[in-house]
Amino acid sequence: MLATDRHPGQGVADVLARTVEVARRAEELGLDDVWVTEHHFLDTAVNPSALTLAAYLLAKTESLHVGTAVTVLPLHSPVHTAEQTALLDQLSGGRFLLGVGRGFPGVEYDLLGSGLAAWRAGLAEPLDRLLAALRGEVSADPALSAVRLTPPVRNPPGPPVYVAAGSPASIELAADRGLPLMLFVDKSAEAKAEMVALYERHRLRGGRPEPAMGHAFAVFAQVCDDPEDARRLMHDRARFILSLNNHPSRLLRDTVSAPPPVSAANVGLLADRLMATHPVGSVETCAERLTHHIRTSGCTRVMCQVEAEADTDDVLRNLERLATEVFPLVRHRLGAASARIAV
Repeated sequence: MLATDRHPGQGVADVLARTVEVARRAEELGLDDVWVTEHHFLDTAVNPSALTLAAYLLAKTESLHVGTAVTVLPLHSPVHTAEQTALLDQLSGGRFLLGVGRGFPGVEYDLLGSGLAAWRAGLAEPLDRLLAALRGEVSADPALSAVRLTPPVRNPPGPPVYVAAGSPASIELAADRGLPLMLFVDKSAEAKAEMVALYERHRLRGGRPEPAMGHAFAVFAQVCDDPEDARRLMHDRARFILSLNNHPSRLLRDTVSAPPPVSAANVGLLADRLMATHPVGSVETCAERLTHHIRTSGCTRVMCQVEAEADTDDVLRNLERLATEVFPLVRHRLGAASARIAV
């Protein structure tokens, strides 16, 4: 999972070049997927279009699947997003994956969308329009019934669509539509398991089929032989997360609750939580925690954030150690079930 994070002293071109290099190395190492994020008006995360970056990475690779984590759907036309999804599906030979969510209630909803009301309204309406368009139902207006996507998706109903979920409402929405969940780094393995259980209860009550693809989750993943290095990196990540959530672009008027401030105490608490739950540390620690997350949550698509270090060579070294030392251990420990695991 590549978030195009910009560390102090880095230029935009450096960050984007690193993103491409890491994606290409992931393919060389035989990994399944690369996922890219979307952030607006931030100086520390430099990709405002997950779809555009995904398209570029698909063109730079041959076998790797590339997904968006996520396309902030309420900020985009659902039908236009469906058009772009179908185009990438065709161009890539079926290697594109679409993740959608509503993101944060930031100023992008004023500048790109229709204000906070669109964020509060949630994903249901734009998601349904997107799914209908991918099925070929571009408009509910009978006068436009002949309108179709051009090009259409390769194989209906199109590429896998994941729903980023952080609340019961979004979990139930995904279950109602038969779409897999995408869960992020703020959730422990146990919290992920509870969310998947809620999904299953709601799905079964509604008589919905199982999703075609397994649920996905994101974690920080960093191999560190020195515990002090691990602590330093997670301390930096904790400060980055809190700073990001307190950035002026994220604080839209009338937001329900303010995020925790960036203080030494809050940074320390978050760093402790990351150190205790994420696959960060020795090879054995990383393997044990990844195995625990997969077994406990029941999710089978794993998105590892590998960019904690600022230097590209360090990021590539971490990626290689994960691919050659950690992931084989995880697959071995999961046994036959590992055939379904995508990393």
